[in-house]
Amino acid sequence: GVPGAYAPVGTAAPEGGPGSAAGPLGKDGRPLTLRFVLPSGPGSESLRTVGGRIAAMLDRIGVRTEIRKVPDEDFFEDHVASGEYDLALYSWPGTAFPATDARPIHAKPEPAADGSLLVEQNYTRVGTDRVDQLFERAAAELDEEAARDLLRDADARIWAAAGSIPLFQRPELVAVRRNVVNAGAFGFATPRYEDIGFTAPKKG
Repeated sequence: GVPGAYAPVGTAAPEGGPGSAAGPLGKDGRPLTLRFVLPSGPGSESLRTVGGRIAAMLDRIGVRTEIRKVPDEDFFEDHVASGEYDLALYSWPGTAFPATDARPIHAKPEPAADGSLLVEQNYTRVGTDRVDQLFERAAAELDEEAARDLLRDADARIWAAAGSIPLFQRPELVAVRRNVVNAGAFGFATPRYEDIGFTAPKKG
């Protein structure tokens, strides 16, 4: 298949498809061009590779990107945190407590007394009162199933707003000696330390 061509069943394809004569997307004769900010340092090669592939996929559907490579030390504070970007790549750690830990990432920005905007950790600046309410209710809910239902509702609304789009989960890599068992990458699971140990030595 074509890289980036996958879409869930029932999703309408862009009019004209890739390489359409319709040209780039735009409005009133002005093409849509998104500022794509990426760090330029030697430790960010993988991020730039992902960014280049995203730009190529967007180009196939008529969305232009202007990739701006900035110094690593300026990337987050001067661009992501300050909102000086249209597209940017960064990651958040996942936890087993989304009702409290994910709330500031999606909280609706509020105006401050000095005229600035309080965004907490919501650097996309996209949020709604309803999503805030769902997080607050989920954090206070004692019934686990009811809390999960509230978070599922919040999740659906966050996806609909599309302020940020999770692309992939980074793998957790743990090196373990061959004779060690039941140890490794646990994710959100609690390790059962009583099950961790060594294999029985082979009898010669």
